Amino acid sequence: MTTRSLFLAALAAAAFSSATPVSAQEMKIGIVDMKRVFQDYYKTKDAEKKVNEDKSKAKKELDDRSAKYKELITKWNEIEKVLKDKLVNEELKAQKQKEAQEIISEARALERDMEEFRRRRETQLQEQVMRMRKGLLEDIKSRVEDKAKRDNYDLVFDKSGMSPSGVPFLLHSKDAVDFSTEVITELNKSAPAEAAAPAAPATPPAK
Repeated sequence: MTTRSLFLAALAAAAFSSATPVSAQEMKIGIVDMKRVFQDYYKTKDAEKKVNEDKSKAKKELDDRSAKYKELITKWNEIEKVLKDKLVNEELKAQKQKEAQEIISEARALERDMEEFRRRRETQLQEQVMRMRKGLLEDIKSRVEDKAKRDNYDLVFDKSGMSPSGVPFLLHSKDAVDFSTEVITELNKSAPAEAAAPAAPATPPAK
């Protein structure tokens, strides 16, 4: 079961553990597309924008290091030409050899710094995405649960959920009510004025 639909087990358990037995015919069943709600939630878009900005910042910092590294390589190549020049006196060669060693040391240190920076920033960005995703899903699940309680739904299923075998969690929902749009609307009530309204689900063509 996916993270998006973990709360469904709790709702199901609450329904079946009720003091008054409820028959299948009397159950009020709802469905929600957690994937769509997550994508259309304005805070998700804000979070994605923040992550992309941080990725761009990290890339720029790495590019700056890479540019400095290329400068060192260029300097080393220039010194190598001098060292290979037979017309250059020994005193100048000795000076250039010392400069070459300093450049090599600096370049190796920069290589280690670049590798460590790349690894650290990748880990930080992954943790940032997981943290944001967890917070957004908790917010959405809370709204879904509130609606389920408010409208007396006995069971609520996530139509976008997939089982461990890759089979859709919800295979059929004849009498279930899909209230995904209502949840999105409620979540986006506090969205800034410039935030785009969620797209309505596609309506299948009439047969």
